[in-house]
Amino acid sequence: MKPIGILTFHRASNYGAVLQAYALQKVISERGHKAVIVDYRCPAVEEGHRPWGLFRRHRFPIVLLRCLVAIRKDILFGTFRKNRLDLSVPMRAEELEKERDNYSLFISGSDQVWNDVFSGMDPAYMLTFADEKQRYSYACSFGFDSFPEGTGELYREWLSGMQCVSVRENRAADLAEEIGYEARVDLDPTLLLSRDKWEELMTPAEVTKPYIFVYTVNPPVHLLDYARELSRRTGAGILYLNNQYKDNRDIKRVRYKTPEEYVGLIAGAEYVLTNSFHGTAFAVLFKKKLKVELETAKKFNVRSRDLLMSCGLRECVLRGSEEDYVFDADWDEADRRLGTMRARSLKYIDLIAERADQIERE
Repeated sequence: MKPIGILTFHRASNYGAVLQAYALQKVISERGHKAVIVDYRCPAVEEGHRPWGLFRRHRFPIVLLRCLVAIRKDILFGTFRKNRLDLSVPMRAEELEKERDNYSLFISGSDQVWNDVFSGMDPAYMLTFADEKQRYSYACSFGFDSFPEGTGELYREWLSGMQCVSVRENRAADLAEEIGYEARVDLDPTLLLSRDKWEELMTPAEVTKPYIFVYTVNPPVHLLDYARELSRRTGAGILYLNNQYKDNRDIKRVRYKTPEEYVGLIAGAEYVLTNSFHGTAFAVLFKKKLKVELETAKKFNVRSRDLLMSCGLRECVLRGSEEDYVFDADWDEADRRLGTMRARSLKYIDLIAERADQIERE
């Protein structure tokens, strides 16, 4: 039986990117289908996440400071890919079309594979190399609120022939509608796996005292000051997963953690403070005392907002008031909503698997 091929950001040195790739592959394999992560070397992803890409984006003195960090991250995430993901042979864009007959069908997603900046507007993530009957997406994200100028028509063209357009956020569904496509909204793959499944993967945190776990992907605005005050009020220490060395030296850092350790740090925390979508997702899975800063120094976190609202967890949004020190989320209601969304998304994956079987018989 030919495998199902997954094109995603598995080569990004980012916790959410590799963990969502792992989750989607695992969910498909649990349904009796072999799933292979197509080891596509997207130029934009390679430049953004390999150490040598720093030399194109920064002046030489800055490169020297950042290169060691990038190398260590590359090794950490490369080990995860090698040990946890079932990968194809490495492929460049011109090789994708030659390989399409070796797969029953392809799934693009999840993650921000349709983000013009992160993917470099690469049509491979819209599966333009494949036959129409092979083209499906799962929980893809544009990562923006409106199409950058001049890109709407390109997205319309490249998504033409997609058998089903599945996105991750309500706003992404609205954007798809703007260019003429009806899209379904599905859960990020990390949320398809149960807490028990993630506990099997994680490395438990070796911390005996209660701690506040802080994880940011974009520069925070008020989150670190809030962490300091929460620590003062509760007596819990702060563990900040961040590879920077220069700023906020009063806060204890944890650096260079594997994806397995990342999950374990969230699972073991008393409180989770984040501006990351996947930080939010794992905190929801593990039912943590959670606050999410949606407005970062770079952009508004639409993805975390939509997830929290969908789960009925608006109390988890950091608001800059005394209410931030109250943790009374209704986890029973969140579980119910998440379960409904999970069942719907898994049903869609079952339909994709059935279609793969049909293609094999044709």
